[in-house]
Amino acid sequence: MEINLYLRTLRRGWWIILMTILIATNVSLITSYFTPPAYQTNSRFIVAPNAGSFTSSWDVVSSLDTLDRRSIINTYRELLASPSVYNQNLEIQKIDPAVLAKYDISVTVVPDTNILQLTVEGLDPELVVEIADAIGTQAVEYINKLYPVYIFTILDQPAIPVSPIRPQPIQNAGLALFFGAIIGLVLAFSKEQLQTSIEKLRERSIIDVPSSAYTRAYFERRLLEEVAQRPESDLSLGLINFRGLADVADILPQQIKDRIINTITQKLKNELRGRDIVGRWNDMQLAVLLPSTPISAVEATFKRLQSYLAETISVDAAGDMIVKPDPCIGVVGRAQLETGEELIDRCINAMEKASAFDEAAVVVLSKPFIFAKNENPVNSNQSG
Repeated sequence: MEINLYLRTLRRGWWIILMTILIATNVSLITSYFTPPAYQTNSRFIVAPNAGSFTSSWDVVSSLDTLDRRSIINTYRELLASPSVYNQNLEIQKIDPAVLAKYDISVTVVPDTNILQLTVEGLDPELVVEIADAIGTQAVEYINKLYPVYIFTILDQPAIPVSPIRPQPIQNAGLALFFGAIIGLVLAFSKEQLQTSIEKLRERSIIDVPSSAYTRAYFERRLLEEVAQRPESDLSLGLINFRGLADVADILPQQIKDRIINTITQKLKNELRGRDIVGRWNDMQLAVLLPSTPISAVEATFKRLQSYLAETISVDAAGDMIVKPDPCIGVVGRAQLETGEELIDRCINAMEKASAFDEAAVVVLSKPFIFAKNENPVNSNQSG
């Protein structure tokens, strides 16, 4: 069930996913195109005991033991990255401070070693190397004077970068495609969830839950819209009064009454066309709207419906208690220039006439004639 829900969501929201992917990818490519390239270079330094400053091998061992403390290597790291140290270099002093401020200078310690890595990032590939060289030269000179016990030397010289580290259009586009697909999926499922919630609220407002028919307010609105939008089209309206349900309404629990009216509604829907509309007129009455159907074509239809709906309905599962719906039907066809309200009034009049007969009847009103029909020809009535 959940898989079908996911597939339905993907089938409905594929265009959202595709759109977010295209938008994310295009934004990534455009951003990469307008982003100035940044270059990076690295140089490495090593800290080791200065053998020339020791008088015995024990001093060397002691200095190595001291060097294992992280505080020593971290001190070197801070000194290498300190502006107060490398700003003393003459080459650095030649660089405009505003330009130098745009370059990212950082120092990291290679894990489990006494090696430091200096990283310089900026827009000019040659200038990043120049800055790295100047910082390294100044730091080596300054630190070796400050700590003669250890020797601080350059292990790897910085090299001119061949390609920028960013932007990387292909990599960025791939990431944008991935995240765009995720965002698209989230939006598609959110849209499906929101639409489902709206549809449930809409159904709750137009569907009479106990009977599963449309509410009277919605039914009347559809009727008035049909009359207004198709003034020349045929239209028939029927109201069904279940006298048998009214007789037992006071003694049956509401749950049973709801189940009975739901059963009748389903039977009625099964006998009608897909475009016909069934509404709940009141507790014991249903309404049927037949668009594009002339009154001459519905008399036989409603006589058949009357016979079908008159069948007994079991109240309990065992079938020990039954209810006879006793449907009485009033049917009208819209006359020329007749309004929706007038059509409803005539249909109510027809239903009342049908309910006045002793036996279940179908009364068809077509201006200026009134026809009263039921299943027993002896009880048929006609008046003009």
